[in-house]
Amino acid sequence: MNTQHTEKARGGTGGKVIARFDDSIIAGLRQRLPDYLAARGVELRRNGTRLVGRCPVHDDSNPSFAVYGANHENCGCYPCGFDGDVFALSQWLGRSSNFPEAVQDVSTVLGYYLPESTAGTATRHATPPQRPAKQPEPPPLVLSDADREKIRLARLRFSDAFHAGDEIIDRIAASLGLDRETLRHASWGESGLGLACPVNSREPWLCYAYPNGLKWRNPHPRTTPRFLWIVPKATAPWRMEWVKPGTATVYLTEGESDCLALIAAGLEADGTAACVASPGTSFLPSWAPLFAGKRIVICFDLDTAGQAAAAKVAGMLQGHASEILIWKGTSSHA
Repeated sequence: MNTQHTEKARGGTGGKVIARFDDSIIAGLRQRLPDYLAARGVELRRNGTRLVGRCPVHDDSNPSFAVYGANHENCGCYPCGFDGDVFALSQWLGRSSNFPEAVQDVSTVLGYYLPESTAGTATRHATPPQRPAKQPEPPPLVLSDADREKIRLARLRFSDAFHAGDEIIDRIAASLGLDRETLRHASWGESGLGLACPVNSREPWLCYAYPNGLKWRNPHPRTTPRFLWIVPKATAPWRMEWVKPGTATVYLTEGESDCLALIAAGLEADGTAACVASPGTSFLPSWAPLFAGKRIVICFDLDTAGQAAAAKVAGMLQGHASEILIWKGTSSHA
């Protein structure tokens, strides 16, 4: 029997309004807490049975934020006093104010769009509720004009700074251990590089413009947050438009910096390969068909978390890619 999770809220004169969510959906989203944290810019490393990282709220020079539980479904920060699941975290971060809003926030950040029948509301009456009519499929993702403008301006600022010879480009290249030509090469296309000027920041942040998404990178590596999703609706990996019908091999990295490093190493030089990036380990199952017929080399971190994520991505790509290899440092293995 299909059960539902409910959250009560004060309604009008008609009684209490209840947002209903299938338990299976709630459980699935709850277990993707590490992916939600990665999308919010929190880098996690395994420490025993836990994943630890810097707290996304306070200035945490000594990582004190931990993700724990049988499926890593809970997290907490001792200095802040927080302890809860991904939905409580959403509210703690100020991205939502109640449980239904938290479910919407988590599903949006993870690229999972709730069916209207799941995310809708119903009013409790004295009479038994009627079985809801089958809802149509959710409409395709459409960015707001404001989000499109954010992405456009970020790309424009980077292009202007590059062509003007602005020294910020040299500082970005140096911080990544790259040269200007690599940044120029990687800036091409709708998903490329951009610049943004956050409030209270003394220097611009580098931006990674995804298809329908925008991720800011903090220029100060020892401060938090390291990354911020300004438009959290990425519908494909970074630089996915470089994968053409004639592309034979695709190198998939765990993060944009690694992708840039592969470009700098010349892996795209002969035109037969493309380098694309997953936002950390947050590769979505809906992205797998984009790699149909390609030879995929998964270049994730060599730590336990990275290799576990690589194996998970390889499983998603089965039946789509023509060949799947996982980079192990000196060689690749199927």
